[in-house]
Amino acid sequence: MPRIARVFIKTGLIYFLASLLLGLAAEFNWLQFPGIVPLFWHLLMVGWITQIIFGVSMWMFPGRTREEGFKAQLWGWLTYIFLNVGLILRVVAEPATYLVTGSLWSILIVISAVSQVGAALTYITELWPRIQSKEQRRRQRKKKRERQKANSDK
Repeated sequence: MPRIARVFIKTGLIYFLASLLLGLAAEFNWLQFPGIVPLFWHLLMVGWITQIIFGVSMWMFPGRTREEGFKAQLWGWLTYIFLNVGLILRVVAEPATYLVTGSLWSILIVISAVSQVGAALTYITELWPRIQSKEQRRRQRKKKRERQKANSDK
């Protein structure tokens, strides 16, 4: 399993635990705080489910390269960064928008949303070339072998 997939899945599990704790806190009046319900749903749906989907799909669809580095999996890592920066900004700004009137917190919510849209776009960029039929993949491997043979003959 590629490192990027493991990181997505482990982070998703952390968000799952956080959302469960928020859901539990929402059941007790003395533990509640403003914005807990939207925050619960956001951590559950984006933090847990989306992270798991992204991680498993990056694992299940063969990558462009088998290298593990940041450069080799740039779009996947950018997806991870954008998604999690957006989630963390949301965790900070969501309760604050209920407590303090001011545009700073609303701006952070917008930045959070833009970051998550960026994550969706980089995810599509990463996954789109991976979606190939067996025949396409076979032709791709054949061309690669032919290039390697031509380079070794020189």
